[in-house]
Amino acid sequence: MLKKASILTLIFVMSFLVFTGFGCKGLSKKEQQAIQPVTLEYWTVFDDVDALNATIAKWRIDRPHITVNVRQLRLEELYPRLVEALAEDRGPDIISIRNRWVKTFQSKLAPMPEGARDTTVQIIKNQFSTETKINSRDYALPTVLDIERNFVQTVKSDVVVEGRVYGLPLSLDALAIYYNKDILDRAGVAEPPKTWEEFQAAVKKVTKYDRTSGKVTQSGVAIGSGENVPGVDDILYVLYRQSNVDFVARSGQAVFNYAPRNNDISPAMNVMNFYTDFSNPARDTYSWNKDLGNAFDSFVQGKAGFFFGYSYHYPLIKARAPQLNFEVMSMLQLNNEQPVNVANYWIQTVVAKSKNQNEAWNLVNSLTYTKLVKEYLDLSKRPTALRALINEQKDKIELAPFISQVLVAENWYRGRNYEAALKAIQDMVDEWNAVPFDNDKVMQLKQNVLNRGATKVNQTL
Repeated sequence: MLKKASILTLIFVMSFLVFTGFGCKGLSKKEQQAIQPVTLEYWTVFDDVDALNATIAKWRIDRPHITVNVRQLRLEELYPRLVEALAEDRGPDIISIRNRWVKTFQSKLAPMPEGARDTTVQIIKNQFSTETKINSRDYALPTVLDIERNFVQTVKSDVVVEGRVYGLPLSLDALAIYYNKDILDRAGVAEPPKTWEEFQAAVKKVTKYDRTSGKVTQSGVAIGSGENVPGVDDILYVLYRQSNVDFVARSGQAVFNYAPRNNDISPAMNVMNFYTDFSNPARDTYSWNKDLGNAFDSFVQGKAGFFFGYSYHYPLIKARAPQLNFEVMSMLQLNNEQPVNVANYWIQTVVAKSKNQNEAWNLVNSLTYTKLVKEYLDLSKRPTALRALINEQKDKIELAPFISQVLVAENWYRGRNYEAALKAIQDMVDEWNAVPFDNDKVMQLKQNVLNRGATKVNQTL
């Protein structure tokens, strides 16, 4: 990839020298103005930067007057760095934000305009001369209806706020289950489970304990607790929805604490019990707890049989544990006729203070809504957000478990502070696990835990 990028860079330099040198002599003032140098600053976090740079390089072949500087930041520093930069009028032109951050960043973003102008440069070499042709065209950017028709269903709900479009995705991820083949083989689990009942049985076989201390030495699955399980909120959302229990209402309000008026255990409590039983020492599915470190790290280290994750975890596992013998399966379903999954992805947006909004939207549109999308997806091996590319990706082994459910994947959070909402759910799960099971008011105590969690989430909306 590096050699290819170097060749493309050389082509850019040569082309730029040609059209900015003697090739510009025959250009009109209007044409010269159209190809004035522009530099776009592009901030991202988890998008594959090598794939992104390579795709942008192809886009720049016809636009050598536009320079794009891609900068990768840590997740926790993106927002504060943006606020600081904007205060000093030196912010980026494009930022990649989580699909749960749109309202958080909304005041700092530019809504997509109806159209943009694209200017390309064509170098025509004749026998005795070189001619530079400048082509400018105005074109329409995707409308709300275009997004509804061409992207999977959650995209419209995520990127459209008050009738205005605030960005488009390069890809879209759905939750799946990773499993360690060697661990399952040694435990006598010949095939990956196909139902939740088979999953529980596999977890029981895989989990190992120290005979003296009773501590877990090998986890069947790294779920059941809160803070040390990446995506605990997404896992709970999937379990709630598969059980026909609302996690959030259409308004976005958290309703996972709903309890019937009678004294029966609520459906919400049943879901919470199913999840937390994997970290409850009193249950036969016990295989995990909050003291075992991070769930992802445990799987990478070969200490867990199953891990719930996204496609972006795949290259991370390969990089950290190249010898790990693992595979991925699609999310288990309680009812295969009504599959449920959760959407987790990044949206490419344009900053309101950008002085190059036309070029910025031009690039965002090209990366997410033209044939360049396939270039990025092939290089990054990420699941598509475009309906037209789903069938093609279903045949790719690494993508099949994720792409199989992107059509039904939904985003559960559209408030203003996702990190606070996530923390509320993490704390809720860990508080639930801390409730003494022999307390005569255990039901009320657990309901109070759910109520506090929902209240905290709703305060972030």
